[in-house]
Amino acid sequence: MRIKKKIWMIIKWILFVIILIFLLGVVWNAICKKVDERKMQNAYGDSVQVNGKNMVVEIVGENHDGPPIILLPGLGEPSPILEFRPLASELSKKYEVITIEPFGYGLSDSTKRKRTIENIVEELHECVKNLGEEEYYLMGHSISGLYTLYWSQIYPDEIKGIIGIDPSVPKMTSKENNPFPISVQLLNQISAYTQKIANISGITRLLSMNDPKKVVYADFQYPYSEKEWEVFSMLTLDKGYNSTVMAEMKNLEKSMEAVENMKIPKEIPILQFVSKENCRTMPQWEQLHRDIIADKENGEVILLEGSHYLHFEQRSAIVQKTIQWIENR
Repeated sequence: MRIKKKIWMIIKWILFVIILIFLLGVVWNAICKKVDERKMQNAYGDSVQVNGKNMVVEIVGENHDGPPIILLPGLGEPSPILEFRPLASELSKKYEVITIEPFGYGLSDSTKRKRTIENIVEELHECVKNLGEEEYYLMGHSISGLYTLYWSQIYPDEIKGIIGIDPSVPKMTSKENNPFPISVQLLNQISAYTQKIANISGITRLLSMNDPKKVVYADFQYPYSEKEWEVFSMLTLDKGYNSTVMAEMKNLEKSMEAVENMKIPKEIPILQFVSKENCRTMPQWEQLHRDIIADKENGEVILLEGSHYLHFEQRSAIVQKTIQWIENR
């Protein structure tokens, strides 16, 4: 009995120490977060008023004529402007490029408005409208593929073309197409909550102390400045998977249902860059992207070697093909 008591006492002390370290990490992280807020103010971009809140955008290549390219991020990306800056800077040599940070992303405000696909597209469109753009190309990564698809149904006359960077597509989360033993939404939520706990407890911040690049997923070939790396890191630590983004994630299946039977209208040209790595993981990945093209002669699907983040790994190929594709319109 004495041995059992000693073992139980050791276990209790170990648990006490773990809880104490966790609480100290939470307090330390909260203090650091407050300090970070001052450093991040006006770090980049311009604010656009949308529904009484600030939505941050960055515009490059303003000296070019013609419709701009609107860059839209994947789900939960902590700083779309910094993430897409390498791609935007290359494209801006030929076109005006506008990168938008939706509510809950980057330096944009959070919102308690429901994260339905209808509300998100309405907000993004309002941002573009307030910038004075009447015609444009939509270029969306990951979940923004759903938003550009829905957008094409509501405002088809404004869209000159749609470009997808391994975009999300209808039916990708269905049982017959999902290669994982659990739902894609549940998988995303598990990953998000795990990262959120690591952030809140200060673990991620501890890992980033000597090198902010350790916690940032970015195009490491691009020459970011030390200040940009610092801001990128702070946004990853402090705004990653906030309540607005988590609400959007929880609504993923409803967003999928909303666009389930939609196709890009025949009159809108579409160019899709699709990850070969994802095609190997999900055999129907390429076909699902072809299925949303109403006019096969007005759509093109290009398979590129690489992961979901093709704009890092295949930036030059994407830029070269996009320029060629737009000039042939």
